[in-house]
Amino acid sequence: MDEKKIDRRVRYTKKAIRESFLDLLEQKPIEKISVTEICKRADINRGTFYSHYSDPFELKESLERELMDIFVGSASRTEDGRLTAKDALSILQENKDLCRLFCGPNGDMDAFVKIIMDNSVNYFQDILRSGARVPELHRECLHAMLVSAVSALIKFWFENDMRDDPELIAECMDNFCLGGSQRFYENVIKSFT
Repeated sequence: MDEKKIDRRVRYTKKAIRESFLDLLEQKPIEKISVTEICKRADINRGTFYSHYSDPFELKESLERELMDIFVGSASRTEDGRLTAKDALSILQENKDLCRLFCGPNGDMDAFVKIIMDNSVNYFQDILRSGARVPELHRECLHAMLVSAVSALIKFWFENDMRDDPELIAECMDNFCLGGSQRFYENVIKSFT
């Protein structure tokens, strides 16, 4: 059989599984989603599902990795290997269906916060640099607060159908993160002087 035809069928099958899973995740938590339900919606048999994934949790992890690979690939094509907030938000907007994993009614916000925490070092590094004299604990607290604020903003944007321009959301995020962190550092530095 033609390689292209097989690849096309595999891509179609994975797309059907993905869409079925994400639709079900809109209705119920992952713990209540069965392979049978996914297969019925995707119009495939269980053997086909199991040839790609062991269970809905592995499927979720695969979709999370897919989104992360998009970010990594996009960053690697930039001159400095970093994405701006606008670039990151544009990627999220282009992959709004995958955002349902995190921001939908049964999304995993904890996983989303962890992903932002793990991958925001470059974004927050510039903001945190101004606090070089601040104790590490305070730097870590600020990073955690900023990650929470950013994830809440992205969830709000998602819930409003991501209709606002990523540049506008990035500007709001940058203004809050920079302004809020400067005030935080001013107060912390005052308490140590």
